[in-house]
Amino acid sequence: MLINDLKYFKHSSNYNNTYSGIDTPEKSPSGLKNFYEYPIQDFDYQFNSWGFRGPEYDQYIGKAVNICLGDSFTVNVGGPVEYSWCSQLAKHFDIPTVNLGMDGAGNNVIKLVYNRACEVFDVQNTFVMYSYLHRRIVDNKFVPHANTTDTENFKYFVEQRIPNVIECALPGWCWTEEEKQFLSELGIYFLDVLGVLNFSNHQTIDRRLIVEESYNTLRGPDWPTFKEFVNGDDPHPDMFTENFGKFVSNKTYMNRDGHHMDFKANEIYTNYLSNQWSKNES
Repeated sequence: MLINDLKYFKHSSNYNNTYSGIDTPEKSPSGLKNFYEYPIQDFDYQFNSWGFRGPEYDQYIGKAVNICLGDSFTVNVGGPVEYSWCSQLAKHFDIPTVNLGMDGAGNNVIKLVYNRACEVFDVQNTFVMYSYLHRRIVDNKFVPHANTTDTENFKYFVEQRIPNVIECALPGWCWTEEEKQFLSELGIYFLDVLGVLNFSNHQTIDRRLIVEESYNTLRGPDWPTFKEFVNGDDPHPDMFTENFGKFVSNKTYMNRDGHHMDFKANEIYTNYLSNQWSKNES
């Protein structure tokens, strides 16, 4: 196992399960206009004994590999591993590309995994998709949202940034405007597209585009339940306010879980990273 002292890997080691709900636009019949018309297929989450989503990595110890680092977006939660940017990137190389993504990881954990991987593999190229700036690991536990300011987060990120790697960051719907400006000033690429829209401005949308988690988080006590609303109940007046209306997912570039990336978004990142690698090689 790459890392023995993080509880995450004990839970993820040899994890295997089948999930339903992946969109398959590149295999869908022509003429479909909306993502929710695409056929839905099952896919498998299969993690190796090291706790990563991929084949057994023992076979690569001491050998030349490329490594991919990140959080759940790198794991490709919500879709098959073949859709991940790591898997798509692997097609550009003659050596193995090892997916070391970890669900919930912050940038200090990503750096830890990088350091351990360099001790185990003959790392040729490192590709990183940086995670949320407010995530930390404290006392061997992931803290998903540390109580920190932008100033603290920006300083912390600079300390955790890995030198001499090919880097990018999570897509635009994960960042505040201040964070986007910070990443842009550092020259770190991210796919800048809208993530969640305001229902006030999109009242005619198909209600299957409502993000259930966002709806239930913002829902008042006298609102219709998520199921009732999606099935046609009248909206509550609070849904038309700026504070409460942001739970309509713009599904462009998102998979069906309403947060992680679909095949197309992963493909865009793959093209960006491979182009950066080509520039470094020339």
